[in-house]
Amino acid sequence: MDRETQLRVFEPFFTTKESGRGTGLGLSTVFGIVQQSGGSIWAYSEQGRGTTFQVYFPATTERDSSNVALPTEAERARGHEHLGGDETILVVEDDDGVRPVVAAALRSGGYLVLEASS
Repeated sequence: MDRETQLRVFEPFFTTKESGRGTGLGLSTVFGIVQQSGGSIWAYSEQGRGTTFQVYFPATTERDSSNVALPTEAERARGHEHLGGDETILVVEDDDGVRPVVAAALRSGGYLVLEASS
């Protein structure tokens, strides 16, 4: 992304897609959810090379709404030994070139993947 795009990337309704191909709400929605959760999100981009988004959430030892204890540090460390699971993930991506790649990567990790273009 060029510098001007980077400065606007989290703005609601900002999009680099042609008219009718996107609403510009995706990254602004993510930004809002992350901020509401007490986290932060950063975008690092090199024009012509790609962009990386880093999302940070605060650590917690609280229980979730179902009263299930969140993982301890040791449990999180063990979780990195086996990446993947038996959960179902919904991948919603309007780019027909990106969606199957993401879905294939998740399937290779053991996930059941549902795909949608919108």
